[in-house]
Amino acid sequence: MEVHHHSHHPKKWKEYVTEFVMLFAAVTLGFFAENLREVQVEKHREISYLKNVHEDLQLDFQTVDTVIKSNTYRLDMLDSLFVSINNNTVTNEDFYFYLRNLALRSTFESAHTGFDQIKSAGGLRMVQNKEITNGIQQYEKLLVSTSKLEETREKTIEAARFKMAAVLDSKTLYEMSINQTGGIIRFPKPLKAGPVIKNGGNEINELLNLVAIGLNTNRYLNERLNQLKKIGQHLDQAILKEYKDDLEH
Repeated sequence: MEVHHHSHHPKKWKEYVTEFVMLFAAVTLGFFAENLREVQVEKHREISYLKNVHEDLQLDFQTVDTVIKSNTYRLDMLDSLFVSINNNTVTNEDFYFYLRNLALRSTFESAHTGFDQIKSAGGLRMVQNKEITNGIQQYEKLLVSTSKLEETREKTIEAARFKMAAVLDSKTLYEMSINQTGGIIRFPKPLKAGPVIKNGGNEINELLNLVAIGLNTNRYLNERLNQLKKIGQHLDQAILKEYKDDLEH
């Protein structure tokens, strides 16, 4: 019986080169494909985050307008109160009506969902547009300073409410409270108010000062909120310019 041996011819160097090139090409293509996939994922996240920022800004603009309107209305009420006091035309009922409503305040609360997402996910590194990243940083910085200014106002107004409890008639305040409604002016003018004070004019003067100082902060807040809206609009325009087509899908 004859046994046939299959001989294995050694590969030529060109075959090794060809195999190496093919293996290298496969690894390289896989690397680029994975990088492309990661870039697409990052881009999708970037668009998603900035879409939320855009929507947050639209809500913030509406809130800014509402808060400024409320702040301005109370400043006008404060002026009316002091005009009445100076003219000696203020009645007991007027006094309760003004003070109880002036001790209220409207606060600005940012929607902030998109901003929080970008911050928690380190999303600013995804955004290549410097105008957008700078706008986000400026907006957030102004949000912090606005919140601190509102906290300062709240401390003074809170002190005014404590003082009010000491010098105003509890029955009258209670009746106003149970008849309160929504809107900027929540407490109706009482038909017949109790005594304003039993301890002398110094207490009234202190109460008026606390209310006036607290509400004077509204002037600064309105300036800050207008500035915030201006920065926000500039940021929103930059987002729309860069991502308008993506945001519409």
